[in-house]
Amino acid sequence: MKYLAHTKDGKNFTGEENSQTLQDHLNNVSRYTEQFSSDFDAGEIGALLGLVHDLGKYQQKFQDRIRGHSVRVDHATAGAIVLHEKWDKLGWLHGMVVSGHHTGLKDSGSGSNKSDGTYSSRFNNYQGEKVDFDQEIKLPQFVPKKINCTKETMSFAFATYFKMLFSCLVDADWTDTEEYVKDIKRVGIPYNIDQLAAKLTAGIPKNNGSIINNIRAEILTDCINAAKEEQGIFTLTVPTGGGKTLSSLAFALEHARRHGLKRVIYVIPYTSIIEQNADVISGILGSEYVLEHHSQVDESYDAVNGEDDLDNNLGKHMKWASENWDIPVVLTTNVQFFESFFSNKPSKTRKIHNISKSVVIFDEAQMLPRELLSPSMYAISELVMNYRVTAVLCSATQPAISQYKYQKLPLKEMIRDPQVLSNKLKRVNYEVIGKKSDEEILHILADNPRAMCIVNSRKHAYALFQLAKEEENLASVYHLSTLMHSKHRRKVLSEVKEKLKSAENVILIATSLVEAGVDIDFPMVMRSIAGIDSIIQAGGRANREGKIDKGRVLIFEPTSEMGKIPKSILSMVSITQEVVRVLADEAFENTGVHMYFENLYHASSSSNVLDTKNILSEFEVRVNQYKFNFETVAKKYKIIEDNTKSVIVNSSEDTNQLVQELRKNIFKRETIRKLQQYSVSVYKHEYEKLKAENALEILENGYSILNNGQYYDEETGLDIFSIDNKNAECCMI
Repeated sequence: MKYLAHTKDGKNFTGEENSQTLQDHLNNVSRYTEQFSSDFDAGEIGALLGLVHDLGKYQQKFQDRIRGHSVRVDHATAGAIVLHEKWDKLGWLHGMVVSGHHTGLKDSGSGSNKSDGTYSSRFNNYQGEKVDFDQEIKLPQFVPKKINCTKETMSFAFATYFKMLFSCLVDADWTDTEEYVKDIKRVGIPYNIDQLAAKLTAGIPKNNGSIINNIRAEILTDCINAAKEEQGIFTLTVPTGGGKTLSSLAFALEHARRHGLKRVIYVIPYTSIIEQNADVISGILGSEYVLEHHSQVDESYDAVNGEDDLDNNLGKHMKWASENWDIPVVLTTNVQFFESFFSNKPSKTRKIHNISKSVVIFDEAQMLPRELLSPSMYAISELVMNYRVTAVLCSATQPAISQYKYQKLPLKEMIRDPQVLSNKLKRVNYEVIGKKSDEEILHILADNPRAMCIVNSRKHAYALFQLAKEEENLASVYHLSTLMHSKHRRKVLSEVKEKLKSAENVILIATSLVEAGVDIDFPMVMRSIAGIDSIIQAGGRANREGKIDKGRVLIFEPTSEMGKIPKSILSMVSITQEVVRVLADEAFENTGVHMYFENLYHASSSSNVLDTKNILSEFEVRVNQYKFNFETVAKKYKIIEDNTKSVIVNSSEDTNQLVQELRKNIFKRETIRKLQQYSVSVYKHEYEKLKAENALEILENGYSILNNGQYYDEETGLDIFSIDNKNAECCMI
């Protein structure tokens, strides 16, 4: 019999001549898996797993199925059975990778499980035929990989090892299958790290000799010098406005060149910063070398069905790169990076093996998820320890994370003397002004007519802006929050910057979205009390370019009902107040930042807040006893709980044309990318309110369109705060 793996179209059997042989598929997948896993010195095991992953297709039932017969057959578990028969417990453990290559990594279970959906249950319940593959496939010897770990880190290290092998196998399997079925060859855009480093050197803006640019040049020099050091975990402590984006990229490319690394991955908390940094980096290196990858972009790649997108060579390569990160520069979010790492699903984990041999830059490191800090730092540490990763923690307010990483790994600061640098870049004075009503806040703004006020909630920003519009002493007041779609926000920022440039009076009332990555420069900033890191980030928008001697940052405690401090930051506010009480003027210097994070993490660790879902306890290795709860961890590790919905604001002829394509189920990547800039995220109860008022057109494909302009204000964005139903007579379409 001729053993087959896939039909030509992936569905219908039209003859053996139009099918891929099983022997070819296994050998191809073995070769790819060996290639991918060689990046972390596991090539021999990768080759073995590639050979055994589809041995179950040698069963007669599977061969009947591929030839058109309707029969059920478990082909994935057979490879795990073979591994166990040949290599006992080691074989059983690696069988987890093989057994889950279609359905995902399951919880391991115990040896006797039979009915709980675990890997053990599937293994113990397997009733397939004994596979006879020896005539076509010769299995190599099992060569165990040495994993560098301590007693404390061993369980997590082994879990990561199996996850990385799983990623390699999935990518190899899907790559070979796609290449056969679509008759293509997946080849990434060729690149050379040396050439990219040279492009960056040529593309960095010339120093015009200003004090600020001289300091930025010193930072750049420090980063390039640090690139000569051995791989590990680095910190880059640079005040806002210090040019750390290009300096960290210069470090990364030079470090990659010296150590034979393959790519640079930026991990960033906000999509708005990703868009901004992607534009800067693409402008220097070339857009073909830079992948912007986060949930919204991910959706656009998944939804693509326009042939023009796939016929476009760059579009095709970007779609491939979004699947496995085979590209020199990736910009992604904390959510995408960490949730992919902790996922058990084939589609999400496919890319994580390409984190190996990378420089991973965590921008705004103080934004690493506090409730998940321990498992997140374990993930970073493990990648550095065993997968040839160099990690860089960038921040103006460096978090005190040293006790949460692997203790064997030292932290190496790139800047020669962060405190001296901080003093050089000190452009503002911080003033704590106590409790203030909204009316008092507006009075201060009236006396300082070129200022920004940052508050802790969209609700407070909306209320304060409405009040400001009634103030005769305040002219040219703008509002900025995430209830405005990104194109609207960019328009507001552009107008505000133009007024500042022209030395006109302008007031901006905003939420914290302006605190990271927004290049704006006010003489004075007011900040509703929050964590010290947030206050310092806000301070980075005052006197940013050093045009005056010292800018002012006024920290106030709002007394209005709308300005009530959110529960989510109450503990941070309390610690900020304590640090201010103890250190007074030094509270917003490096000393205060260190004390703030030490107190914050200490208070959190004492109540297990740094691993609220006990993720690290889900992996355990003892003598002849194992617990690898991959599926449980994937469900637990969520940086952002799924409690928001996206609404597309259809407010112009341009958007109307794009929405018409959605209504016709035409999904072009460019169409969806364009519509994302008109999208607003709302909480589920806010979404339900809009839905109840018939303000939404909900398409069959799941997209929600705002169908009445009365619900979108040109000053404040999506209206979820007013009581009136503006759309009661509108019908659902």
